[in-house]
Amino acid sequence: MPSATQAKIAVFTSSTGAARTAVSEPPVLSPDPAVLVRVRELIAARSPEIARPMLDDALAAGTITLAERAALLHEVLGVTDLPPTQLSLAARRLRDHIRAAIALASPALARPLLDEAVAAQRLTPSQSMRIAQHLREPARRPLSSVV
Repeated sequence: MPSATQAKIAVFTSSTGAARTAVSEPPVLSPDPAVLVRVRELIAARSPEIARPMLDDALAAGTITLAERAALLHEVLGVTDLPPTQLSLAARRLRDHIRAAIALASPALARPLLDEAVAAQRLTPSQSMRIAQHLREPARRPLSSVV
């Protein structure tokens, strides 16, 4: 025969189990790939607007050469059929600043698309937040793959 404590535990366990079955959890959505593609395309389209002023300022200051400016701009645009250009230390630092600027602007650029996807239930709010957080992190790879 069970003791009084064992009976209480059994009752508590069965009542919690019943509560779990009565409340259904919302299905977990995987992020809609079309949303992610649209976000990436939007950021890629807006990245040259972010990079050009920085490149122009560095060129005017004599920090980078015209060839380095062209190479970095092509990298932002995703042009891959050009021969690799040897970049100076200043140009490599500028590339890092451009990456950081694009990463900083990306969540704001993507926000309308992410909000629209949440409203249309193609993303959950937490997925939207995770995507925005991921966009904030500057990547250590070619600029064309940042976006």
